[in-house]
Amino acid sequence: MDSERIEKIIEEYGLQKFRANQMKDAIFNKSVSSYDEISTLKKDLREKLKVEQPLLCLEEHKIFKSSDKRTYKALLKLEDGRIIESVLMSPKPDHWTACISSQVGCAMACTFCATGTMGLLRNLSSEEISDQVLFWRQFIQKNGIDARLNNVVYMGMGEPFHNKTKVFNSIEELKNPETFNMGSRHISVSTSGLLKPIYEMAERFPQVNLAISLHAANDDLRTGMMPVNKTFPLEKLAEALTFYLDKTNRKIFLEYILLDNENDTLKHADELVDFASKVKPSKLLHVNLIVYNQTDSSHRQASRETATRFKDYLLDKGVSATIRKNLGRDIDGACGQLAVLDQK
Repeated sequence: MDSERIEKIIEEYGLQKFRANQMKDAIFNKSVSSYDEISTLKKDLREKLKVEQPLLCLEEHKIFKSSDKRTYKALLKLEDGRIIESVLMSPKPDHWTACISSQVGCAMACTFCATGTMGLLRNLSSEEISDQVLFWRQFIQKNGIDARLNNVVYMGMGEPFHNKTKVFNSIEELKNPETFNMGSRHISVSTSGLLKPIYEMAERFPQVNLAISLHAANDDLRTGMMPVNKTFPLEKLAEALTFYLDKTNRKIFLEYILLDNENDTLKHADELVDFASKVKPSKLLHVNLIVYNQTDSSHRQASRETATRFKDYLLDKGVSATIRKNLGRDIDGACGQLAVLDQK
């Protein structure tokens, strides 16, 4: 459900305009899961809407809960039978983040990412994207979880900028004060490095957070891991990030998965320092180091000791860096693990 569909319902069913506000309040502020809970609507209308206008354009297929109860993964079935994955996680106490998908599968074919093994099946609509956030709000409410959804990250299945129009429309919906009412700084978009949308995002959403899936800082290595680098090499990426920083003055997050004996040596750290120096001002870059989450690929995770040494080297060279917490590994809900292969 989004603002556009609510307006269509108001027009199609000949309802008075104030009904739109009643519906928006119930759906987006109270997180109702059924029209039965919207008592301001007449019963016969509620029954009709239940059949003809579902609150969500996707439905729960299966839920997984991590052993520490800090991560939930949902398999969500779309109207055409396709299935996507979406994750709710708590990286720190009293903070909950929804990691949402923008495509069914992905065309980027990054060698370390399980989603890439699916290929691209289709793009999600704007409503299918934002409805994942609505699903998690309803899930929290229905299950009595002591949580408030604070942040949304476009880091689930798919390359967000490969579905730029629908992703940008969904961001507008999340920011809409009449519906999701989320602040721009609570929204983050991650890209493997499609350049044109980086320039567009800087102009259109200067307060939305940008994350770059980097994972290597020399072209040969990165191209082998991430084919997108062949078209958009590191030099062009650095130019785009410099433009973004000039326009927004907002921190950029560089995501870097550490792979054993592939990109985890101090030589690779030096290459990362060199890349950071080409983005101006480099003080606005922050490296998120990720200990690889195992999938069916040939890659292996670097040790925690290697990750700490890599981080300390970056810090010593003046590059801001932390090791990201890995949540949901036991339910295949962590970074790079999302994949649904049994598609209709």
